[in-house]
Amino acid sequence: MRAFKSRWTMTVGALAIVASGAAGGALFGDTTKRGDEERLVLRASRIVNLLVDWLPDDNNPADIVYNGIDGMLEVLDPHSNFLDPRSFQRMRARQEGSFFGVGIIISRREGKVTVIAPIAGTPAAAKGLRAGDVIAKVEGEATDNLTLDEVVDRVRGPEGSSVHLTIERPGLKEPLEIQIDRTRIPTNSVRFAFMLRPDIGYIRLSEFSNTSVHEVREAIRDLESQGMTQLVFDLRNNPGGGLEAAVGVADTFLRPGQVIVTTKGRKPENDQVFRAPGRGTHFNGPLVILVNEGSASASEIVAGAVQDHDRGLVLGETTWGKGLVQTVFTVRDTGLALTTARYYTPSGRCIQRDYASYIDYITHRNGITDDTAPKNEVFETDAGRTVLGGGGITPDVTVKLSELPEPVVRLYGQSAFFRFAVELLQKVPTADQAAFGRGFSVDDLTLQRFWKFVRDNSIVDEATIEAAQSDGRALEEVRRAVQVEVLNSTIGLEAGYREAIEGDDQIRAAVEYMGEAADMWSAWQTPETPTPAATPAAH
Repeated sequence: MRAFKSRWTMTVGALAIVASGAAGGALFGDTTKRGDEERLVLRASRIVNLLVDWLPDDNNPADIVYNGIDGMLEVLDPHSNFLDPRSFQRMRARQEGSFFGVGIIISRREGKVTVIAPIAGTPAAAKGLRAGDVIAKVEGEATDNLTLDEVVDRVRGPEGSSVHLTIERPGLKEPLEIQIDRTRIPTNSVRFAFMLRPDIGYIRLSEFSNTSVHEVREAIRDLESQGMTQLVFDLRNNPGGGLEAAVGVADTFLRPGQVIVTTKGRKPENDQVFRAPGRGTHFNGPLVILVNEGSASASEIVAGAVQDHDRGLVLGETTWGKGLVQTVFTVRDTGLALTTARYYTPSGRCIQRDYASYIDYITHRNGITDDTAPKNEVFETDAGRTVLGGGGITPDVTVKLSELPEPVVRLYGQSAFFRFAVELLQKVPTADQAAFGRGFSVDDLTLQRFWKFVRDNSIVDEATIEAAQSDGRALEEVRRAVQVEVLNSTIGLEAGYREAIEGDDQIRAAVEYMGEAADMWSAWQTPETPTPAATPAAH
């Protein structure tokens, strides 16, 4: 089944307005057409019955119907999608910003379902689960042949219920049998918020959910209490989310009444103008927004509104280019995300990319770059700066991330750094791990131990090791990667992330360009004064 990229209540490209009620009334239109359409539905039902009765192998009728619906939607656009019951339930859980579980982040490592980190303050952390633990069984069922999603579904459950996990821990001969009570686990969309410099704050928003506006404003208040007067707002790899959340987040930076986004569709009810309501906490200071090709839909609404109103500097790489508006119709326990309109930034740009080739679209091979952006689609910001439409938000300042050296990519691919961190921590008691992490640094002796670990476990070949050891930048990245994984496993993911971004070219550039952002901020406070154009640059 085609992957569903939109996961939201009111999505843009993911803009969605959840509509409940009978599917027939919602989808069939006026009464004069209903008779023909009902006959078509009966015909489709008859075909499904024939398939179930006469196919040579047993088939689940639901699979036949769901796949048939997917086939119908494939002729429309990349963002019209059908959500089966499980997908629909997950979408709604993400919208709510929480779920009931035990509080662990898991992934597959070496084919095993492995704990990457317990979430602080959750039942999993209280039970002493730690990075590197392998979940061998859930309620007595082996996880070897289960997908990661199936393991997640089994670990989650009703609030107050419990789940039995069989844990294999490196260094222990016998598995641990652990009973954990499920509780509400928040899925914070503000993944990280901390100070980069004494006066520069940093907020990373990972998606737009029902709690995002509150989380962003709470983060701003907290950082301002620490001395923040300038902000780097990171929307990289943020796939979007709710329209209401996008409007609320944009409102945090704009003047009351300023247009944030406009939607236009075939039906009059889809033509709407969304303005900044001027509610709650606002950030008043220089602003840099980070974007890349993974920034889509609601992320592009916020970045586009800030750019078109000359409120802040947009820095990074051209965004995804997802400008389709979807309505999510609830059909019993399933959902239909149907594209019903397009959205436009305040200057009038529709930034939807061409999707004539589905493969090119989802792989971003037809992405717009500064060199290939259509020159005829030119728009102006409030201050008269030129901005481009037709394929994503082109940043004011283009900064690309440096590629990792190939030997480091290969080490990452084999989870070498994570596995080494687990090895280092085997004999460190859980109660002492935080202290170990705070005092840890990758010295030459640790690096020698890492290379021995890689060789002893045949993680990569000798040529890869020698290539990494002879490349100064590769060695720097290896040191940082080991440090990050130890911090992740001992202190927490934020500590590891702080270390990781020391090598982030785009965050470094955001700090360097804060002066330009300050100039824009000064001009924005007096709208009649033209905003200085940011000087395009490439790093």
